[in-house]
Amino acid sequence: MNVKAFVAAAVVLAVPAVAFAVDAATAAKVERHLAMQARSHDDLLAEPDTYVGGFPFAQVLRSNEVPRVSFEALDVDAAGLTVNSRTDIYEISIPADKAYAGDFVGAAAKRVDRTLSMDGVAFGELLHMTDLDMSNPYDISPTGGSASEAQLTGTVPGMDEKSTVVVTLRLRGSQFIMEPISLIDVSPTHADTISRAFTLTLDTRDLPIGDQADKVEVAGGSIRFSAAQRNVTLSPADLSPIAAPAR
Repeated sequence: MNVKAFVAAAVVLAVPAVAFAVDAATAAKVERHLAMQARSHDDLLAEPDTYVGGFPFAQVLRSNEVPRVSFEALDVDAAGLTVNSRTDIYEISIPADKAYAGDFVGAAAKRVDRTLSMDGVAFGELLHMTDLDMSNPYDISPTGGSASEAQLTGTVPGMDEKSTVVVTLRLRGSQFIMEPISLIDVSPTHADTISRAFTLTLDTRDLPIGDQADKVEVAGGSIRFSAAQRNVTLSPADLSPIAAPAR
């Protein structure tokens, strides 16, 4: 290859690489701006993990749409609970100049999903058990799958030994209802006490997910509540990993 051909080939390769680097830097700048806003709005100790979808980001110049924006905060105190909290916003209609400025307030989104995740320690606070362990009773893979039942192991207040119970996780309207369906190696003498200890009813509108839950599942050793809202005009509260309870 002669020198001119080599230079021409290098230019051809360099232009897309530079364009990609500039586009990635622009998206990262928007993510940082949104993360700073979310941290300020929720008074978080650190900026939440923030992701802006759409590749390349410059496609917004043509489409006036950002496919997805996500926020996630781990181990935060929300409504008196220690939780992992996540917001995913989909199909955001927004002028390109506002997208580049990270100004998403007032934009229209097709859907906003809120997910609240509590591990055994956090969920155990609701049951007054400090050593609660939670798993999927039907999936023994390391990561676990998802299920609307859970196997719970913990020490019931007033007892010395741990108890293991399989429970159902159900939503009825705004109510979350957890009920035992199987007691594992439990003495009949203590069956009623243990069943009551692993029974729970709560109104999901009191959870920090912005609406009543429309899904509950156990996965990866945690219980997850989700709520979806459709056709949302985005406010600063939406552009955040944490939502206020619905009531």
